[in-house]
Amino acid sequence: MSELKSSVIFGRRLVDFSSQKFQMGCAASDTSHSQTKTSSKPVANGVHKDKAEEPKTDGGKTEDERVAVFKQLLMEKLMSIANEPPMKPLQPVEGTERTILVPSIFNCQETLAELNDTGIPTNSNVVVTYLKSGTHWVWELMKMLKKKQAVADGIPKEMGHLEFFPPSVLRKINGSDMPVYATHFPLWCLPKSAYTNSQLVYVYRNPKDVCVSLFYHFQGMSEANPKDFPPLSFDQLFEMFMGPSEANLMGSWFDHVADYWDNHRTNANILCVMYEQLKKDPVTEIKRIDKHIGSGATDELVQEVVDATAFKTLKKTKESSEQHIAFLFKGTMYRKGEVGDWKNYFNDEQSRRLDERLEQWQKERAEPVPLIFEL
Repeated sequence: MSELKSSVIFGRRLVDFSSQKFQMGCAASDTSHSQTKTSSKPVANGVHKDKAEEPKTDGGKTEDERVAVFKQLLMEKLMSIANEPPMKPLQPVEGTERTILVPSIFNCQETLAELNDTGIPTNSNVVVTYLKSGTHWVWELMKMLKKKQAVADGIPKEMGHLEFFPPSVLRKINGSDMPVYATHFPLWCLPKSAYTNSQLVYVYRNPKDVCVSLFYHFQGMSEANPKDFPPLSFDQLFEMFMGPSEANLMGSWFDHVADYWDNHRTNANILCVMYEQLKKDPVTEIKRIDKHIGSGATDELVQEVVDATAFKTLKKTKESSEQHIAFLFKGTMYRKGEVGDWKNYFNDEQSRRLDERLEQWQKERAEPVPLIFEL
């Protein structure tokens, strides 16, 4: 079977893989976005709390009130970009040719400008991942460790995401209750202070399962906004995934993982955690994370966090918070969480091509990146 070389329309942008470049052919969007009204009672261990029992921040706002502020800011952003394409290139570092695709609803330039100016607050904790590599999972467990309470709240992960808003805005939304930030930014996008003054936990996942999870993630984007994001076949998604950073949302998996992995060897502020190893031995890996972020968790708390963040448990307890972003994404962020699901989607040639790409990529590393493709 010959390699699939095609042009794929993603986010109303023409991605031409035959030339390994993308051309932007964006029509103005007149799509109107309607806010989905949902009941957003926070849940703990699968049990909904009563409104009167909702936790409050130092500023006196309940979780529902904080979520409402966040959603209002998102709606205002959507209105401000109504005539812009849904995806755009980001070239944050002056003098470099490196570029990634980002959704227009992100406030990446504002965030990076603030990080360059004031940095992430000193001693902050940040979970960093490529897309579909355990961001929600590790963000939740790190919050539990910092709060010393193994209870999932009703806050969607997006309310801690640096791509949506810079740290100063996220702190205003969340009050002082901002224990962990999350981001998909490649390392080269970030100013050095972002990973020298704070503790980063970088979670990476084998690229074949990432590719499958991305396929379903883009389906959710398409179902929420079909005009902006026409559906992609798995073959098309695979070609995009194998393409260069400028053709991929938040860049290429290969570049993203390589930069953090190569730098963690000489930077004690970056801890690399393998998604599959966290699945296989959560107690050991959560203790590594706890030590890195200095939360001082007891063995009892670690086990409680393991139980509270088990995939099926977390999927159930976070179900209501996912409804807050239903106007951006339909479906669930917690689809399967399995290791080895890629075998149900990859054909032999696709598996071979990715294996060959990985083999060459590993040769470029001073220390090979451990990868697990099935448990």
